[in-house]
Amino acid sequence: MQDIKEKIMKKPYSIGLDIGTNSVGWAVITDDYKVPAKKMKVLGNTNKTTIKKNLIGALLFDAGNTAADRRLKRTARRRYTRRRNRILYLQEIFAAAMNKVDESFFHRLDDSFLVPEDKRGSKYPIFGTLEEEKEYHKQFPTIYHLRKSLADSKEKADLRLIYLALAHIIKYRGHFLYEDTFNIKNNDIQKIFNEFASVYDNTFEESSLCKENAQVEEIFTDKISKSAKRDRVLKLFPDEKSTGLFSEFLKLIVGNQADFKKYFDLEEKAPLQFSKDTYDEDLESLLGQIGDDYADLFVVAKKLYDAILLAGILSVKDPATKAPLSASMIERYDNHQNDLSALKQFIRKNLPEKYTEVFSDDSKDGYAGYIDGKSTQEGFYKYIKNLISKIEGADYFLEKIEREDFLRKQRTFDNGSIPHQIHLQEMNAILRHQGEYYSFLKENKDKIEQILTFRIPYYVGPLARGNRDFAWLTRNSDEAIRPWNFEEMVDKASSAEDFIHRMTNYDLYLPEEKVLPKHSLLYEKFAVYNELTKVKYIAEGLRDYQFLDSGQKKKIVNQIFKDKRKVTEKDIIHYLHNIDGYDGIELKGIEKQFNASLSTYHALLKIIKDKEFMDDSKNEAILENIVHTLTIFEDREMIKNRLTQYSSIFDEKVIKALTRRHYTGWGKLSAKLINGIRDKQTGKTILDYLIDDGYSNRNFMQLINDDGLSFKETIQNAQVVGKTDDMKQVVQNLPGSPAIKKGILQSIKIVDELVKVMGADPESIVIEMARENQTTNKGKRNSQQRYKRIEESIKNLTPGLDSNILKEYPTDNIQLQNDRLFLYYLQNGKDMYTGKPLDINNLSSYDIDHIIPQAFIKDDSIDNRVLTSSKDNRGKSDNVPGIEIVKKMKGFWQQLLDSKLISERKFTNLTKAERGGLDDKDKAGFIKRQLVETRQITKHVAQILDARFNAEVNEKNQKIRTVKIITLKSNLVSNFRKEFGLYKVREINDYHHAHDAYLNAVVAKAILKKYPKLEPEFVYGDYQKHDLKRYISRSKDPKEIEKATEKYFFYSNLLNFFKEEVHYADGTVVKRENIEYSKDTGEIAWDKEEDFATIKKVLALPQVNIVKKTEEQTVGQNGGLFDNNIVSKKKVVDTSKIIPIKTGLTPEKYGGYARPTIAYSVLILADIEKGKTKKLKRIKEMIGITVQDKKIFESNPIAYLEECGYKNINSNLIIKLPKYSLFEFNDGQRRLLASSIELQKGNELILPYHFTALLYHAQRINKISEPIHKQYVEAHQNEFEELLTTIISLSKKYIQKPNVESALQKAFDKADKDIYLLSESFVSLLKLTSFGAPGAFKFLDIEISQSSVRYKPNSQILDSTLIHQSITGLYETRIDLSKLGEE
Repeated sequence: MQDIKEKIMKKPYSIGLDIGTNSVGWAVITDDYKVPAKKMKVLGNTNKTTIKKNLIGALLFDAGNTAADRRLKRTARRRYTRRRNRILYLQEIFAAAMNKVDESFFHRLDDSFLVPEDKRGSKYPIFGTLEEEKEYHKQFPTIYHLRKSLADSKEKADLRLIYLALAHIIKYRGHFLYEDTFNIKNNDIQKIFNEFASVYDNTFEESSLCKENAQVEEIFTDKISKSAKRDRVLKLFPDEKSTGLFSEFLKLIVGNQADFKKYFDLEEKAPLQFSKDTYDEDLESLLGQIGDDYADLFVVAKKLYDAILLAGILSVKDPATKAPLSASMIERYDNHQNDLSALKQFIRKNLPEKYTEVFSDDSKDGYAGYIDGKSTQEGFYKYIKNLISKIEGADYFLEKIEREDFLRKQRTFDNGSIPHQIHLQEMNAILRHQGEYYSFLKENKDKIEQILTFRIPYYVGPLARGNRDFAWLTRNSDEAIRPWNFEEMVDKASSAEDFIHRMTNYDLYLPEEKVLPKHSLLYEKFAVYNELTKVKYIAEGLRDYQFLDSGQKKKIVNQIFKDKRKVTEKDIIHYLHNIDGYDGIELKGIEKQFNASLSTYHALLKIIKDKEFMDDSKNEAILENIVHTLTIFEDREMIKNRLTQYSSIFDEKVIKALTRRHYTGWGKLSAKLINGIRDKQTGKTILDYLIDDGYSNRNFMQLINDDGLSFKETIQNAQVVGKTDDMKQVVQNLPGSPAIKKGILQSIKIVDELVKVMGADPESIVIEMARENQTTNKGKRNSQQRYKRIEESIKNLTPGLDSNILKEYPTDNIQLQNDRLFLYYLQNGKDMYTGKPLDINNLSSYDIDHIIPQAFIKDDSIDNRVLTSSKDNRGKSDNVPGIEIVKKMKGFWQQLLDSKLISERKFTNLTKAERGGLDDKDKAGFIKRQLVETRQITKHVAQILDARFNAEVNEKNQKIRTVKIITLKSNLVSNFRKEFGLYKVREINDYHHAHDAYLNAVVAKAILKKYPKLEPEFVYGDYQKHDLKRYISRSKDPKEIEKATEKYFFYSNLLNFFKEEVHYADGTVVKRENIEYSKDTGEIAWDKEEDFATIKKVLALPQVNIVKKTEEQTVGQNGGLFDNNIVSKKKVVDTSKIIPIKTGLTPEKYGGYARPTIAYSVLILADIEKGKTKKLKRIKEMIGITVQDKKIFESNPIAYLEECGYKNINSNLIIKLPKYSLFEFNDGQRRLLASSIELQKGNELILPYHFTALLYHAQRINKISEPIHKQYVEAHQNEFEELLTTIISLSKKYIQKPNVESALQKAFDKADKDIYLLSESFVSLLKLTSFGAPGAFKFLDIEISQSSVRYKPNSQILDSTLIHQSITGLYETRIDLSKLGEE
């Protein structure tokens, strides 16, 4: 009996996986495409002992986050700690002298924040008495009055005042952007503008700002508005338009907001403003889209903006003062006072009824709100402008507002543009004058100045000793590190080495190797050759396009690329004409100019000025090392130290110039990959091949995927994982985002559990990985640029085409999303196969034809489709359009190509009949395109699973592969779904993840059964490849249709054999047999009747194991331990729920932080004291454990709970409940725990197939180019009522929101039944029943708010069943909470 059981268990099976960034779908399938079911044991205290479960499901989880939020909090904490430390160092220096003058001075200052009754001494912080304090404030209304007085006066001052001034300077010490000494007198705006102009000219070829030699300093520093400054500067450059890019940069420089969307063809707005807090992130996201080449330009623009701001701040030009900054601040203070009394007078006179609002109501944006409330300067200006702009005599105020010079505060965001050297100058003057009277100031002058000027070099990093997660420094001693002993205490050189190691990423292909800097000479050379190798040319006397040979490529690089920064199409044509003597040259494979260039070569040549040295290959290592140093370090001192090793080669001037250069960014490849690994047969590296590849001219991607070369094998071997015990570490080390890594780790755990359930290894594991962002920028950009593409082409139309087409039939981007209309314009209004005009008002009656027919490959791109009055026009060809069509139409197609209305690829495919049509090589290519997953991350996952299951080797040390790891391209299954009407509507429930995994396994298994020789194409490992071309050409001539099956492989669309009939492009329809056999093995591969019935049955299974991964929270939504905003003491209601801002400061007096982040909740059984008699009562309760308290709780749970007031706690019944713990109530409704105060929905909605189809079409009803959707919805409109009834009845059972349910029914009964509105409303209605968090939605004319569908935990939950699920949901432990505490 046992043996029979074993045999049943050991039936071969496969696992399908669908890995995404917040889900992993999985399915087990047997040989006949069925999903087995198993009786699974249930543990726990309920009556359920077993549950029958289908082996299909999905794990849902919160997406893995990047470390950014945590990092921002950490750096802010460090910044505050270091600022506090600077003050403490100053106090240490002052301590002895201060004790003689006033020993409680520092105590009073420390206590100044406290409420009077908590202070240790007098409540007057500076002098301790009311009279002296009053006198002080009268003499020095602001700290700047004190600073100026001390800097300019040579008289002895009170030590306490000296400390206050120095502490203020040290606390707000200015920026460190200028490394050299900085003198106010040479805040040279003109010089920085010239630098900007030069970088701008270098970045944009056609620009020539420098030649104007414009004098801009006076304009930039004039007291006029920002936009006036921009307009006046722009007038100095007659070639620049006010709508151009230079003008946009000027907006940025004068301090306005600029938007670079249209200049860089972006699909979304890209606003930038230097004064915004988010400037750094905004710039990073912009550079992410347009490339790092523009980074320098923004850096110089910011430098110019800062210089202009600084000139505005340092308004006092009095040469007598040693404190120009403080003098300027005093002037600002005086102006504020004068303007305020003028404004009060003006309002009292003209708007007396508004006086109180403006000056007393701090909830509005008036003066009171600006000074005491939350209003910003911008909000205040807007408010005043609206208030007074129409009143006579307001011009004085309005002009000042326009210049942003009205009622300025002393502390504003633009103080960030003050360099620390200006503060240092004031400190210097104070120390010099007062050092005459206090000797300790003279002795410690250097130390005090170092407190101001010292910054920990970024390459040394945090000085932490304990938590070394983020620190890497090397200490010379264990003593405390101070600004003045830093050099002795820290080993800067080895800390810098460790910094380099941490900073560089690993190569995607050779994971042991570090990547090259983006500006590496080797990397740039590689990029240039990689682009050049695909350039083709044709000229008079040549029959066809040909590649450049290696001699030509080398000469082009040496003569053109090393001579010009940007190389254009014209340069190459010029070269071929002058050197090789060709005429009538046309190029392919390059758009106007090359993307790659040798920019670093040019930059270094400018500095080194020795071409011979630069071109000598012996010096490559030196130059690479220099670029590496300049990329990693910004600190000039460090760069200089590292470059001194070359002082025998370069003179001081060169080294000095090199230290001033700085590069940013890293490439994606390592030196070893580009020029280190060699092909076993030829001994050539990848770069060697790019330079000289005979007639093949393969580019990088082709070289590393070519089976004829050994690079592919080398890369595969380099990726072999060592011992796979620590799976987490292996996945962690993969390149890629944290989001996708989380999915990978979960899928490996799922596979492990399924193997455990099945009791044996699978035959195969099929992996499909979601693209991380389904809509790439490029894709989005293309769709939004449709109009632009046509408009541009019309400008450059070749003679003979109709250039008035847009004037006669104007259109826009939205209309052009209709493919038929877009094709109409791309074909210049003509039929692609006959050249006859098409009627724009009758486009729906025309055919869209696929150039490469769908029987070969499913390619629905614009590049593969044409508009024609009838498909028959393509000629009697079931291949590409026939030769007679090509002869007739090639001239027209050539015109479209020259006008850039069609692409090179489209033209090549249209004219393919000239070259014999589609041949075996093309078909082999199509098969690979459908099957071969090229993404590196998918290969990594396959390789990890392969290492896990196939560890054994044979005597020849070759792997014995018992488990096939198959990678599938994601669009294969989506095409399969579309082809056979297996509709997916993500919003209905989460089953689609599991279904995708199942279909992946089915499609992969069927293809392998039908065509076993394709195995090497998509099964991971070093298989012997079959020659696909020979495999294909075994098929008979297509015209000899003896049996339909003879034609079986000539058509390379892999989905053909699933179909009952295949439509060929020449109109032939071939019926295929119901049962498909494999030509190679003779076994049945696919039974259309039975197997599709099986698929439909599996997709309709009501029981699918959906598990939401329970997560212990480590940080809050914004990376913190609680909400960052301090709740003021006035708003504190319950102090027990508020976290003090500092230990010992009670929230009643000082306010505190609310909403602490809960790590997890716990369910406890305990006694609490009730009423006056403090009688003990037994209770069952859920308590949230905060991230802050987690460690204390875990070290001693009982003690922690007793501290919270619980007594007689049953220690065996403390149940930990992480986020998303699952509860089931008696009536079948399920809830997930979101927090101790919120629940989410835990049931999945199951709908019959006809509703899925209705919703699928309803979702797409607006697709004009696919009218089938609208037709379907119209035909089935009456099903909406039935669908609503179904959803409401399920909602009554599981959602239980009667008010919402009746509102929905009412809305439907009275609504106008417009099918567009119905479609949108029903798709949105699915939010009501969807698994997880409740969300607001709109249904017909009513809006359902989120609050009306939320759930709070109530006492019922404490009597429900808690279900602990394993990662697949197959294993369960059920705990009936109502039975807790029963003996």
